[in-house]
Amino acid sequence: MNVAIMKAALSDRTLIENLLQLYVYDFTEYTDASIGENGVYQIMPDFESYWSDESSQQAYVIKANGEIAGFMMTKEKDETQSDHVLSHFFILRKFRRMGVGRKAAACLLKGSDRAWELCQLEGNIPAQKFWDQIIDEVSYGEVKIKRENGRRYQNFICK
Repeated sequence: MNVAIMKAALSDRTLIENLLQLYVYDFTEYTDASIGENGVYQIMPDFESYWSDESSQQAYVIKANGEIAGFMMTKEKDETQSDHVLSHFFILRKFRRMGVGRKAAACLLKGSDRAWELCQLEGNIPAQKFWDQIIDEVSYGEVKIKRENGRRYQNFICK
């Protein structure tokens, strides 16, 4: 399967905002997020900052064989030793277990020669297994893991 990631343009904002509804819905398995009275989940508080010209945050659209397959969002982090944070990562169910997520994540991380941080909810064991495999593939093997506020954080440097 051909997988491509593209930096999201301002014109992709509505697309990602719509995909965020599915993303939040998937997380309800692990969180207590409730849908609003209008049938829409609340968008994350920092969403607007991804669309500012001065932002150190970046959104990406993931496509598989030319079809929208998901998104990922990154930001710079200055208060830790990590240069970048992979803050949100979502693959539509249709494309899961087909290597789309693995290829998209590896494409972003491989060759970046940077420190990264990402996290998963403590109860989201499938995500932890997924990211353990990706990090093993793209890093030098030294991964710092910490657990805090119901999340499992991983810090690593890419090859």
